[in-house]
Amino acid sequence: MRFARSEGRLTGLPLFSLIYPCVTLAREFDPLGYPGPWTGEDRLPSAAELVDAMAQNMAGVLAPLFARQVAEGPVDERWYWLAPILLDLAGDETGTRAWWGQEDLATEWSSQGEDSEDEDGASAWDDHVAHLIDLLAQRDRGTLRLGAPPADLGTLLAQLAVAGPGAVMLRSMSRIVGGKGALSGTAIRNAAAQTARSFLPLFNLPEATHFIRSLSAEEPFWRRALEYCVSGGIQAVMDEYLHVLEESLGLIGGASESNLGEVAEAVCYALALRTSTPEVDEIHVGPRSHRIAIREQRMRNRFAVRFGEERAEGTGDPTRSDQVRAAFNSPFWPFVLATTSVGQEGLDFHPYCHIVVHWNLPSNPVDLEQREGRVHRYKGHAIRKNLAARFGVRAVLRWMEGNPDPWSVLFELGVKERTEKTDVVPFWVYPLEGGARIERRLMVLPLSREVERADELRRSLAVYRMVFGQPRQEDLVSYLLSRVPEERVSSLGEQLRIDLSPPKGSG
Repeated sequence: MRFARSEGRLTGLPLFSLIYPCVTLAREFDPLGYPGPWTGEDRLPSAAELVDAMAQNMAGVLAPLFARQVAEGPVDERWYWLAPILLDLAGDETGTRAWWGQEDLATEWSSQGEDSEDEDGASAWDDHVAHLIDLLAQRDRGTLRLGAPPADLGTLLAQLAVAGPGAVMLRSMSRIVGGKGALSGTAIRNAAAQTARSFLPLFNLPEATHFIRSLSAEEPFWRRALEYCVSGGIQAVMDEYLHVLEESLGLIGGASESNLGEVAEAVCYALALRTSTPEVDEIHVGPRSHRIAIREQRMRNRFAVRFGEERAEGTGDPTRSDQVRAAFNSPFWPFVLATTSVGQEGLDFHPYCHIVVHWNLPSNPVDLEQREGRVHRYKGHAIRKNLAARFGVRAVLRWMEGNPDPWSVLFELGVKERTEKTDVVPFWVYPLEGGARIERRLMVLPLSREVERADELRRSLAVYRMVFGQPRQEDLVSYLLSRVPEERVSSLGEQLRIDLSPPKGSG
């Protein structure tokens, strides 16, 4: 999916369906709480049911467009990417004209995630945007003539409303800056357009292309990518990501239209991570000479990344560790991060991780606590999973009248439920029976000396935590059970725990 030119023809125009931030679709067809035949039932609709319901209601929205444009003659596929723009001109003409009338819209719409490997594609971007602007000018003059709309136009628009990157990013950004009233602003549309465009290089990766085509080899590919976004619930993914990102960026007082550019830049930065090709040594021993020969081999690395400097595949440009950290702290790749002790202190990896695999055993409980402390942080991944499992979308919908951000509502519900007045729950700790928790994986060989060292390390860690009044319950209980009768564990644990909560005032 690239904005290129072939034999004088612009080939990337259908991609505007995916990346255009359509206000109408974002406002009128929000999948969160969309009414349908399931309303009042104790269940949520499937993605297919949601798309079908929206597609049926899309006919009334499209009717004024068909009346204005000449919908006759052969099927005209330009409807796919012009319909969202025409809907905005009909429903939000002032805001839409202000956005399209920007002096250098092509530059405003570009992003760090742009796939610049194809020089022809990159240079044709301005021409694509200029062509759209020219078509809109024809529409204003009354000279734009379109053929009959495709039979599946309503279904496509419903899919775009549910999972088109442009509509999704516009909607997610509105959730953190005040709700639907912010959708029409030029700043939020620029930010949404930039981040939506940065998704295209992600879908162009060989792994993504192969996977999507394995689900459906039918062309065109951009339609299959959109269906994948629908099935993957990309709206929920981005709602959660922007809620986490807003706070990790330290936006005092929350996000606003003035700093949405910073949010967009962070999303594009994470999506722009290129495949690295680490070098490994292949060791060979001569069968007769017994001499050792070392051959350097390069490996393509996509799902796991080393936390350090690597060279990007193709360009050879260095991949900085801060970009690796930003990408790992997003819902996108990489999903596994390998690091030495460099990553055990002062860095946060909790936004999308709650499992730490220890390749080797640290020498003391302080280092073990430091390592696992990287994923045991404020609003960590395990905490959010437990909140979502505890309350679910139905509970959120009942509380969203005054708060457009579903994740803020989830944490508000967690606060209302807690029995102690402490901010530790639910922001730092939110246990749920059978739910997610910080997981420790030790790479210990059976019957090795490290088995005994691991047991000793766990016992030392329990004592270390008791000193600081923050024992992990299972470690403390295990430690006490090894030394006192089971019937004394509960009372003794309370006696040994140091209470660091602030003193309660007499008033």
